[in-house]
Formats: sequence, structure tokens, C-alpha cells
Amino acid sequence: MMTRKRLAMESVLFAAAIYIGYFAFMMLQGMVLTKRHAQDLDLAKQYERMETLQPQVTFGMMERSSGWQTAAAIGGFVLLGGLYGYIRWQWTKRRSQS
Repeated sequence: MMTRKRLAMESVLFAAAIYIGYFAFMMLQGMVLTKRHAQDLDLAKQYERMETLQPQVTFGMMERSSGWQTAAAIGGFVLLGGLYGYIRWQWTKRRSQS
């Protein structure tokens, strides 16, 4: 029998793993694209000031954090965790009935 506490913990961990994986993928993709498009730069020196690297790399954009993006990220996290919890709860309930 699955407890509500365990289900809540699994849901939070599942949603966190998805978000962490997404952000890690985006960071790695940015690093690879920067390395491919700006190979002749001394990247360690260029990363000290982002403004000097931005005109030399022709993809992406600088994002400013906004309230809507934060709300969407939190809402997505809650939605993803809730969806996982609901599916897992139904699956466990169905397995215990058969």
C-alpha cells in the first residue's frame, strides 16, 4: 500500500528531475553552440563580461527574469508533480484491486 507521504515525495522528486534535466540540457546545448561558433575566442576571458561575447555569437538572446516566467515555472512544476501523483495513485489503486 502506498502512503500519501511517499506519493507526494515521489511526485516532487519526479517533477524536480524533469526540470533539472531540462535546464542541464539547455546549459550543455548553449556551451556546445558557443564553442562551435566562437572557437577562436579565449572563452575564459570572454565570459568575464557577457556583453563582449554576445555580439560574436549569433544565436539566442539575453533573458530578463519576469514574474510571469517564475509563475509559469512554479505552475508547471506543480502541474507536472500533480499529474505524476494522480497517474501513480490510479495505477496503484488499480493494481491492488486486481
